[in-house]
Amino acid sequence: MKKLEPRILFRNLAVELIIYGGLILAYNFFVLRWMGDWLLSIFNSNLTVYALYALGLIVIQGVFLDFVTTVLMKYIKLDQFGIRRILDVFSNR
Repeated sequence: MKKLEPRILFRNLAVELIIYGGLILAYNFFVLRWMGDWLLSIFNSNLTVYALYALGLIVIQGVFLDFVTTVLMKYIKLDQFGIRRILDVFSNR
């Protein structure tokens, strides 16, 4: 893993945050528009089942967003941001 300058690291972070923001916005519109009524009916009928579906959607969203962001970051040839990157940039080795 090559060592990055702080400027490049924070530029990559900004790009990654923009990608995440756009994907989360699209996901929210998808859930609210096409799944909102269905989720509301489950919420009104059985709260336990609703909680399980909601947790499932959260997990699926996290895995999907991480996968798509990783693919996009590799496609535009930017290193992904992470705590290891921060430590590498600011370490004295």
